[in-house]
Amino acid sequence: MGRRCKGARVIGPYKERDRKGTVFYRVIQIDHEGEKTTHFATSLEEAELLVEACYIDLGVPDDSILTVMGAIELFEASKRRAEAWDKRTFTRTGADLRFFAAHAPLAAVELVNPAWLRGFMDRMREAGYALAYRRGRYHAVAEFLGWCVRQGHLAVNPCPAIDRSEKPWATKRGRRMLGRGKPQLRNAGEVVAFLAAAATLGKAQDRVAVQLPMRCNMRSGEVLHLQVGDVDFVAGRIWIRSNEEDDGDLDTGWSVKSASSQRSVELPESLRADLQAICDGKSATSLLFTSNRNPGEAWDGKWLNRRIKRVCEQAEVRIVTAHGLRDTYSSFMSDQAGKSAPEIGRFLGHADEGRTARKHYIGASAHEPALKLIQGGGR
Repeated sequence: MGRRCKGARVIGPYKERDRKGTVFYRVIQIDHEGEKTTHFATSLEEAELLVEACYIDLGVPDDSILTVMGAIELFEASKRRAEAWDKRTFTRTGADLRFFAAHAPLAAVELVNPAWLRGFMDRMREAGYALAYRRGRYHAVAEFLGWCVRQGHLAVNPCPAIDRSEKPWATKRGRRMLGRGKPQLRNAGEVVAFLAAAATLGKAQDRVAVQLPMRCNMRSGEVLHLQVGDVDFVAGRIWIRSNEEDDGDLDTGWSVKSASSQRSVELPESLRADLQAICDGKSATSLLFTSNRNPGEAWDGKWLNRRIKRVCEQAEVRIVTAHGLRDTYSSFMSDQAGKSAPEIGRFLGHADEGRTARKHYIGASAHEPALKLIQGGGR
């Protein structure tokens, strides 16, 4: 619900679980002296009524200032009631909107103007985000601001004031960069060198993680959320699927990017021994790669890309990311195996008959020379 700039306010509701897995909602009431009182509800509808009751109890008038974060919470609540977003969208778009609000989350939403929007775009550039990611974040914010105008929280939408030339992804050069795909390893020699260097890493989890994007065409998120039960040693497969909680609650756990992303890939024989060592003694729902800082939880994508960069430097090959290794796989499938773009798209977990694979993944001219067949370098 909406949050006020200062003084008495209510924050939440926050969805939580107890030790038995029962879902409940927490609402925090903050009075004029800053004292906090926590209330609990068993459903979202009950929690929203509880928020309104807290505001009445505090004596906060209905025309109190709505903050940027408060407007974001209302926007998310409207999406939740309409069941318009899935869990993945809530997670990713929620993070995008909070990045937009981070400059001044308690400022009145009516203060959002073109200067605020330009500052948001500058912060994305300074953070080093890729053009495609910046474009996606901007579109999420544009949808939110349009909703604010329709709800009467914002008088004027600042988006039309942003000229096309101010959007780096919309310029001629930006469109070319968006169409290139990610940098790939240059040729077969670089692939051999990369795999040889990866095999020398000291930890089994590092040796496996850096090779899965290229050997098994896996996204970084798919690698980082692999569970022990996803590795099928008998069938020689690795299953890529959503890891929901055992109670079937779709609001918990991790989900793949789309329904077509659920697939299985061949278990590389070269990684079998390391995979067995990683999985030995763990439960089926344990993650293969877990954070040292947060035991039992997944690493973020930076962890994987840092290790891939280290291998590239050791092998003295082009510096690429996990996505770039996945692109390298696609080019090899096209060049060495003669697979068509629709086939490669299915391997990648796409559902667009190869359009994305053809445009972004399969050996674009910017990544020539084309990759060659590696004899003896397979699984």
